[in-house]
Amino acid sequence: MTIALQVLISGLAAGGVYGLFAAGHSLIYRLTGIVNFAFGDLVGLGIFATLLVLAGTSPVTQAGAHEPRFLLALVVGLACCVGASVATYFGLVQPYLARGSTIGWVAGTVAVAFAIRAAIGAVFQRSSYIFPDPLPFHRVGHAGFVGIGGAQVQARAFFVIGLALALALGSAWLLERTRFGRALRAVADDDEGARIVGVPVDLFVGLAFGLVGALAMIAAIAAAPGEAVSANTGTLLGLKGLVAALAVRFGPPLYAFVAGLVLGVLEAAIANVHLGGWQLGPAYREVLPLLFVLLLISIWPSREALEERE
Repeated sequence: MTIALQVLISGLAAGGVYGLFAAGHSLIYRLTGIVNFAFGDLVGLGIFATLLVLAGTSPVTQAGAHEPRFLLALVVGLACCVGASVATYFGLVQPYLARGSTIGWVAGTVAVAFAIRAAIGAVFQRSSYIFPDPLPFHRVGHAGFVGIGGAQVQARAFFVIGLALALALGSAWLLERTRFGRALRAVADDDEGARIVGVPVDLFVGLAFGLVGALAMIAAIAAAPGEAVSANTGTLLGLKGLVAALAVRFGPPLYAFVAGLVLGVLEAAIANVHLGGWQLGPAYREVLPLLFVLLLISIWPSREALEERE
């Protein structure tokens, strides 16, 4: 029971971050029919822009996390992430979508991903950095750990889970209850029809690119303290979000978010659960969920494929 609680809570915390990435992937796909291969790296750009304002390229100290400078750094990081995401859409996605060139937008987003990763690696030359904690979770319980049902879990995990749920539900409310959200749903259903009735499709889709990046970055930074971040951090988070979105066939964003939660729990179980004397261990946590989703896709035909068969 103790291990099960630890796996569930830590898995949901990680899965909340994956779920927001997955919801972002799903929304962008439903709006444009593309996969934004630069999504994770754009978020990584925001994370490292935050670190750059906090401490330059030197190791970050915990003392700087509680200063007003942290809020400034966060604002700058969000601005970089949102600005770069919007620029990617208008500069490298929308022109090729207008021409119907699949190779163009694929090459463009992949090029952005590689360029961001190379730039981060050139500026931040250490193998990894530890993100400071802006909130004093170390004062909660025993050095940041609380006991539940005999299990010792990080207090931060509950904050990350709650924040991810709030962001996901807030996004769902935005899509369902606001004019902006209804316009995005109209674009997802029929972009040509949306244009005819006067919806500024390109502007709204560009804003959606920036919005999903901002939400994913907030969740990633909330989960980052105490963990090593590197130039590959954003790439890996983007990939895991894409895996979760694929698991639900780029369905509604909330479905993708739930798939991200499941992915997080599955990873934690693979890394920690023992079955008798047998344990897969952390080395398999990155590989097996991806293989499972690929297998699921291969044996579970999409709705479009079923319609073509009929």
